[in-house]
Amino acid sequence: MEPLRPEPADEGTHAPGPEPLWNESWYFDGISDDGAVGVYLRTGRVPNQGHCLYSAFVAGPGRPTVMLAHASAPLPPIGDPAQAIHVDGLDAEQHCEDPLQRFRVTVDGTGQSFDDPSGILRGEQGPDVPIGLELTFDTVGIPYQWRRSTRYEIPCRVTGTVRVGDERIAFAGPGQRDHSWGARDWWASDWMWSALHLDDGTHTHAVGVPQVPKFAVGYVQRGGHIAEVTSVRTTEEVAADGLVSRATIASGPDPELELVVEPLAYGPVLLVAPDGRVSHFVRAMCRIEAADGRGGLGWVEWNRNQKQ
Repeated sequence: MEPLRPEPADEGTHAPGPEPLWNESWYFDGISDDGAVGVYLRTGRVPNQGHCLYSAFVAGPGRPTVMLAHASAPLPPIGDPAQAIHVDGLDAEQHCEDPLQRFRVTVDGTGQSFDDPSGILRGEQGPDVPIGLELTFDTVGIPYQWRRSTRYEIPCRVTGTVRVGDERIAFAGPGQRDHSWGARDWWASDWMWSALHLDDGTHTHAVGVPQVPKFAVGYVQRGGHIAEVTSVRTTEEVAADGLVSRATIASGPDPELELVVEPLAYGPVLLVAPDGRVSHFVRAMCRIEAADGRGGLGWVEWNRNQKQ
Protein backbone atom coordinates (compact mmCIF):
# COMPACT_ATOMS: atom_id res chain seq x y z
CA MET A 1 0.00 0.00 0.00
CA GLU A 2 1.49 3.33 -1.09
CA PRO A 3 1.95 6.04 1.55
CA LEU A 4 -0.58 8.87 1.40
CA ARG A 5 0.37 12.38 0.35
CA PRO A 6 -1.34 15.65 1.28
CA GLU A 7 -3.07 17.89 -1.23
CA PRO A 8 -1.75 21.40 -1.93
CA ALA A 9 -5.06 22.87 -0.74
CA ASP A 10 -4.44 21.37 2.71
CA GLU A 11 -1.78 24.02 3.41
CA GLY A 12 -4.53 26.54 4.24
CA THR A 13 -6.96 26.75 7.15
CA HIS A 14 -9.87 24.35 7.63
CA ALA A 15 -13.40 24.78 8.94
CA PRO A 16 -13.49 23.74 12.62
CA GLY A 17 -15.34 20.77 14.00
CA PRO A 18 -17.68 21.02 17.01
CA GLU A 19 -15.23 19.78 19.66
CA PRO A 20 -14.25 22.35 22.33
CA LEU A 21 -10.58 21.35 21.93
CA TRP A 22 -10.66 21.35 18.13
CA ASN A 23 -7.27 22.65 17.07
CA GLU A 24 -5.43 23.52 13.89
CA SER A 25 -1.70 23.88 14.19
CA TRP A 26 1.35 24.53 12.06
CA TYR A 27 4.73 23.46 13.47
CA PHE A 28 8.11 24.52 12.11
CA ASP A 29 11.45 23.37 13.53
CA GLY A 30 15.10 23.36 12.57
CA ILE A 31 18.56 22.64 13.96
CA SER A 32 21.75 24.16 12.59
CA ASP A 33 24.16 21.88 10.74
CA ASP A 34 26.70 22.15 13.58
CA GLY A 35 24.11 21.41 16.28
CA ALA A 36 24.75 24.78 17.94
CA VAL A 37 21.29 26.39 17.58
CA GLY A 38 17.79 24.99 17.38
CA VAL A 39 14.48 26.73 16.70
CA TYR A 40 10.84 25.81 16.64
CA LEU A 41 7.58 27.66 16.23
CA ARG A 42 3.93 26.75 16.54
CA THR A 43 0.75 28.53 15.52
CA GLY A 44 -2.20 26.79 17.14
CA ARG A 45 -5.72 27.92 16.28
CA VAL A 46 -8.37 27.00 18.87
CA PRO A 47 -11.39 28.58 17.17
CA ASN A 48 -14.09 27.18 19.47
CA GLN A 49 -12.37 29.00 22.33
CA GLY A 50 -11.79 32.12 20.27
CA HIS A 51 -8.01 32.38 20.50
CA CYS A 52 -4.69 31.20 19.18
CA LEU A 53 -1.85 29.52 21.09
CA TYR A 54 1.48 30.77 19.79
CA SER A 55 5.01 29.80 20.78
CA ALA A 56 8.52 30.25 19.44
CA PHE A 57 11.79 28.96 20.90
CA VAL A 58 15.50 29.43 20.34
CA ALA A 59 17.84 27.07 22.18
CA GLY A 60 21.27 25.51 21.98
CA PRO A 61 24.01 23.84 24.02
CA GLY A 62 25.61 26.35 26.38
CA ARG A 63 23.11 29.10 25.64
CA PRO A 64 19.87 30.09 27.39
CA THR A 65 16.56 28.84 26.09
CA VAL A 66 14.48 31.77 24.87
CA MET A 67 10.70 31.33 24.83
CA LEU A 68 8.20 33.67 23.22
CA ALA A 69 4.73 32.41 24.10
CA HIS A 70 1.23 33.81 23.99
CA ALA A 71 -1.53 31.58 25.37
CA SER A 72 -4.45 33.70 24.13
CA ALA A 73 -3.39 35.56 21.02
CA PRO A 74 -6.19 36.86 18.78
CA LEU A 75 -7.47 34.32 16.30
CA PRO A 76 -6.43 35.09 12.70
CA PRO A 77 -9.53 34.95 10.48
CA ILE A 78 -10.05 31.93 8.26
CA GLY A 79 -8.69 32.79 4.85
CA ASP A 80 -5.87 35.02 6.09
CA PRO A 81 -2.96 33.63 4.03
CA ALA A 82 -0.39 35.05 6.45
CA GLN A 83 -2.06 33.76 9.65
CA ALA A 84 -0.88 37.10 11.04
CA ILE A 85 -0.77 37.77 14.79
CA HIS A 86 -0.05 41.33 15.91
CA VAL A 87 -0.29 41.99 19.64
CA ASP A 88 1.90 43.72 22.19
CA GLY A 89 5.22 41.87 22.26
CA LEU A 90 4.48 39.59 19.27
CA ASP A 91 4.31 40.07 15.51
CA ALA A 92 4.21 36.79 13.60
CA GLU A 93 3.33 35.75 10.06
CA GLN A 94 3.60 32.57 8.01
CA HIS A 95 3.40 32.47 4.22
CA CYS A 96 2.93 29.43 2.01
CA GLU A 97 4.97 30.53 -1.01
CA ASP A 98 4.70 27.23 -2.90
CA PRO A 99 2.24 24.59 -1.61
CA LEU A 100 4.01 21.52 -0.18
CA GLN A 101 7.35 22.99 -1.30
CA ARG A 102 8.12 26.24 0.51
CA PHE A 103 6.94 28.08 3.62
CA ARG A 104 8.33 31.32 5.05
CA VAL A 105 7.84 32.40 8.67
CA THR A 106 8.68 35.64 10.44
CA VAL A 107 8.57 36.45 14.14
CA ASP A 108 9.47 39.60 16.03
CA GLY A 109 8.77 40.11 19.69
CA THR A 110 9.86 39.89 23.30
CA GLY A 111 10.69 36.51 24.77
CA GLN A 112 11.91 35.29 28.13
CA SER A 113 15.38 33.87 28.72
CA PHE A 114 15.98 30.76 30.85
CA ASP A 115 19.41 29.54 31.88
CA ASP A 116 17.56 26.51 33.27
CA PRO A 117 14.76 25.57 30.84
CA SER A 118 13.17 23.24 33.39
CA GLY A 119 12.01 26.41 35.13
CA ILE A 120 9.40 26.74 32.40
CA LEU A 121 7.81 23.49 33.64
CA ARG A 122 7.65 24.98 37.13
CA GLY A 123 5.86 28.07 35.87
CA GLU A 124 8.83 30.36 36.47
CA GLN A 125 9.45 33.62 34.61
CA GLY A 126 12.67 34.73 32.93
CA PRO A 127 14.12 38.12 32.01
CA ASP A 128 12.86 39.74 28.83
CA VAL A 129 14.94 39.53 25.65
CA PRO A 130 14.13 40.61 22.06
CA ILE A 131 13.77 37.73 19.62
CA GLY A 132 13.36 37.61 15.85
CA LEU A 133 13.15 34.83 13.28
CA GLU A 134 13.12 35.04 9.49
CA LEU A 135 13.19 31.49 8.18
CA THR A 136 12.39 29.65 4.96
CA PHE A 137 11.41 25.97 4.94
CA ASP A 138 12.15 24.24 1.62
CA THR A 139 10.91 20.68 1.12
CA VAL A 140 13.73 18.15 0.69
CA GLY A 141 11.75 14.91 0.86
CA ILE A 142 8.32 13.40 0.30
CA PRO A 143 5.35 15.07 2.06
CA TYR A 144 3.64 12.40 4.14
CA GLN A 145 -0.05 12.27 5.10
CA TRP A 146 -1.05 10.32 8.21
CA ARG A 147 -3.62 7.57 7.70
CA ARG A 148 -5.06 7.83 11.21
CA SER A 149 -5.55 11.57 11.45
CA THR A 150 -5.78 14.78 9.42
CA ARG A 151 -2.10 15.61 9.61
CA TYR A 152 0.95 15.68 7.37
CA GLU A 153 4.71 15.96 7.89
CA ILE A 154 7.38 17.35 5.55
CA PRO A 155 11.19 17.13 5.93
CA CYS A 156 12.84 20.45 5.09
CA ARG A 157 16.00 22.45 4.64
CA VAL A 158 15.77 25.53 6.85
CA THR A 159 17.62 28.77 6.08
CA GLY A 160 17.44 32.33 7.30
CA THR A 161 18.26 34.52 10.25
CA VAL A 162 17.78 34.18 14.00
CA ARG A 163 18.08 37.17 16.33
CA VAL A 164 18.36 37.02 20.13
CA GLY A 165 19.08 40.32 21.84
CA ASP A 166 21.98 41.92 19.94
CA GLU A 167 23.07 38.57 18.51
CA ARG A 168 22.35 37.85 14.85
CA ILE A 169 22.79 34.26 13.63
CA ALA A 170 22.85 33.06 10.03
CA PHE A 171 20.88 29.82 10.23
CA ALA A 172 21.06 26.75 7.98
CA GLY A 173 20.24 23.14 8.77
CA PRO A 174 17.73 20.29 8.59
CA GLY A 175 14.20 20.68 9.87
CA GLN A 176 10.57 19.63 9.73
CA ARG A 177 7.18 21.21 9.34
CA ASP A 178 3.76 19.72 9.98
CA HIS A 179 0.14 20.75 9.81
CA SER A 180 -2.75 19.11 11.63
CA TRP A 181 -6.40 19.81 12.31
CA GLY A 182 -8.90 18.06 14.56
CA ALA A 183 -9.68 17.54 18.24
CA ARG A 184 -6.53 17.57 20.37
CA ASP A 185 -6.58 16.83 24.09
CA TRP A 186 -3.04 17.31 25.36
CA TRP A 187 -4.05 15.80 28.70
CA ALA A 188 -5.63 12.56 27.45
CA SER A 189 -2.45 10.55 26.87
CA ASP A 190 1.33 10.65 26.66
CA TRP A 191 3.18 10.46 23.36
CA MET A 192 6.56 10.64 21.70
CA TRP A 193 6.96 12.49 18.39
CA SER A 194 10.19 12.70 16.41
CA ALA A 195 11.49 14.15 13.15
CA LEU A 196 15.14 13.25 12.62
CA HIS A 197 17.61 13.70 9.80
CA LEU A 198 20.61 11.41 9.29
CA ASP A 199 23.87 12.51 7.73
CA ASP A 200 23.40 10.21 4.72
CA GLY A 201 20.18 11.99 3.68
CA THR A 202 17.74 9.67 5.44
CA HIS A 203 14.74 11.37 7.06
CA THR A 204 12.71 9.57 9.70
CA HIS A 205 9.49 10.51 11.48
CA ALA A 206 8.03 8.29 14.20
CA VAL A 207 5.24 8.68 16.74
CA GLY A 208 4.50 6.31 19.60
CA VAL A 209 1.89 6.30 22.37
CA PRO A 210 2.93 4.40 25.53
CA GLN A 211 -0.67 3.63 26.49
CA VAL A 212 -1.29 2.11 23.04
CA PRO A 213 1.75 -0.10 22.32
CA LYS A 214 0.54 -1.08 18.84
CA PHE A 215 0.07 2.54 17.73
CA ALA A 216 2.74 3.56 15.22
CA VAL A 217 2.85 6.38 12.69
CA GLY A 218 5.69 7.66 10.56
CA TYR A 219 8.15 6.99 7.78
CA VAL A 220 11.74 6.35 6.81
CA GLN A 221 12.65 8.00 3.53
CA ARG A 222 15.68 8.70 1.37
CA GLY A 223 16.33 9.54 -2.25
CA GLY A 224 12.70 9.48 -3.35
CA HIS A 225 11.85 6.19 -1.62
CA ILE A 226 9.57 6.16 1.41
CA ALA A 227 8.51 3.31 3.72
CA GLU A 228 5.80 3.69 6.33
CA VAL A 229 6.56 2.88 9.95
CA THR A 230 4.64 -0.11 11.28
CA SER A 231 6.02 -0.28 14.82
CA VAL A 232 7.56 2.16 17.30
CA ARG A 233 9.36 1.29 20.54
CA THR A 234 10.73 4.03 22.77
CA THR A 235 12.44 4.48 26.10
CA GLU A 236 13.39 7.65 27.90
CA GLU A 237 15.25 8.65 31.03
CA VAL A 238 13.55 11.53 32.81
CA ALA A 239 15.58 13.69 35.19
CA ALA A 240 14.26 15.01 38.49
CA ASP A 241 13.59 18.38 36.85
CA GLY A 242 11.18 16.82 34.32
CA LEU A 243 13.45 17.04 31.27
CA VAL A 244 14.38 13.94 29.26
CA SER A 245 18.11 13.28 29.56
CA ARG A 246 18.42 10.31 27.16
CA ALA A 247 16.14 8.23 24.97
CA THR A 248 15.97 5.50 22.36
CA ILE A 249 13.66 5.16 19.38
CA ALA A 250 13.29 1.96 17.36
CA SER A 251 10.92 1.94 14.41
CA GLY A 252 10.00 -0.67 11.81
CA PRO A 253 9.37 -2.02 9.21
CA ASP A 254 12.28 -4.40 8.85
CA PRO A 255 15.09 -3.66 9.01
CA GLU A 256 14.28 -1.82 12.21
CA LEU A 257 15.94 1.59 12.60
CA GLU A 258 17.43 1.86 16.09
CA LEU A 259 18.42 5.31 17.31
CA VAL A 260 20.04 6.60 20.50
CA VAL A 261 18.82 10.12 21.26
CA GLU A 262 20.98 12.68 23.08
CA PRO A 263 19.09 15.90 23.94
CA LEU A 264 21.28 18.96 23.37
CA ALA A 265 18.91 21.73 24.51
CA TYR A 266 15.25 22.14 25.35
CA GLY A 267 12.13 24.13 24.54
CA PRO A 268 9.55 22.80 27.02
CA VAL A 269 6.01 24.05 27.60
CA LEU A 270 3.86 23.79 30.73
CA LEU A 271 0.32 22.90 29.60
CA VAL A 272 -2.54 23.49 32.04
CA ALA A 273 -6.06 22.46 31.04
CA PRO A 274 -9.14 24.53 31.96
CA ASP A 275 -10.04 21.80 34.47
CA GLY A 276 -6.59 21.92 36.09
CA ARG A 277 -4.93 18.90 34.46
CA VAL A 278 -1.21 19.41 33.80
CA SER A 279 1.09 18.07 31.13
CA HIS A 280 4.82 18.60 30.65
CA PHE A 281 5.42 19.07 26.94
CA VAL A 282 9.16 18.42 26.68
CA ARG A 283 10.63 19.32 23.29
CA ALA A 284 14.36 18.89 22.70
CA MET A 285 16.82 19.46 19.89
CA CYS A 286 18.82 16.26 19.71
CA ARG A 287 21.84 14.53 18.31
CA ILE A 288 21.17 10.96 17.25
CA GLU A 289 23.24 7.88 16.50
CA ALA A 290 21.95 4.86 14.64
CA ALA A 291 22.94 1.30 15.58
CA ASP A 292 24.93 1.11 12.32
CA GLY A 293 26.99 4.21 13.22
CA ARG A 294 25.19 6.86 11.20
CA GLY A 295 24.69 10.19 12.96
CA GLY A 296 22.16 12.96 12.64
CA LEU A 297 20.16 15.78 14.19
CA GLY A 298 16.55 16.72 14.77
CA TRP A 299 13.81 17.46 17.28
CA VAL A 300 11.96 15.05 19.59
CA GLU A 301 9.01 15.80 21.85
CA TRP A 302 7.55 13.92 24.78
CA ASN A 303 4.11 14.82 26.08
CA ARG A 304 4.05 13.67 29.71
CA ASN A 305 0.82 13.98 31.69
CA GLN A 306 1.40 14.68 35.36
CA LYS A 307 -0.35 12.81 38.16
CA GLN A 308 -2.80 15.01 40.02
